[in-house]
Amino acid sequence: MRLLIHDLKADEYKRIESEYRNDCVVSDQGTIRPCIGCFGCWKKDPGRCVVKDGYENMGQLIHEADEAVVISRYSYGGFSSFIKNVFDRCLGYVLPHFELVNGESHHMKRYDEDKPFTFIFYGHDLKEEDKEKAERYVRAVCTNIRGSVKEIIFEEKEERERRLCEGFDPEGRAVLLNVSMRTQGNSARLAEKLKGKLKRKTEVLSLAKYLNDMSSLLEELSDVSVII
Repeated sequence: MRLLIHDLKADEYKRIESEYRNDCVVSDQGTIRPCIGCFGCWKKDPGRCVVKDGYENMGQLIHEADEAVVISRYSYGGFSSFIKNVFDRCLGYVLPHFELVNGESHHMKRYDEDKPFTFIFYGHDLKEEDKEKAERYVRAVCTNIRGSVKEIIFEEKEERERRLCEGFDPEGRAVLLNVSMRTQGNSARLAEKLKGKLKRKTEVLSLAKYLNDMSSLLEELSDVSVII
């Protein structure tokens, strides 16, 4: 059995669903919480995260799988936020004790295995520099969790297709949302500067003005294509 960990939207996943029909699939259900650094997966409930949100058994799922496949949007040299969160919650897959691995200090294996990982990155206009960064990143991740890199794949997506999949209208209205409670602070000044640089119709809204009327804010944002 393979383990698939992915961050694809529902309509995107449907296109490849048949390839993973008999596999264990971990996807973004909107409920994942971040690792809180309590080390409960080492001390309180070894191998299992103490945060109960449906992702507490990631270490066990990796162990039970023959191999793992990770599909992630390329983001700043590595994983998307969801995939990064999943790997943070895998801490119980290794032990708290350390040993030297190729001259570096890493956690000892909990299981006597060398789990193979295939990483599939998708994005638009991925340069060689981006691919090199991603490769260094996933090799470091695998070293940390004591797995191995089986394959690294990069899949380009056409800009128009990517934006449509994300509900992005290149001609639509944009809003710079200032979430600072100071309506005349540095955030407000930065928003005004950015507004003049964006090549589209852009407005600046202050969250502080809608604190007691969130329904009006939602109505104001209902036809917005981009929120920054």
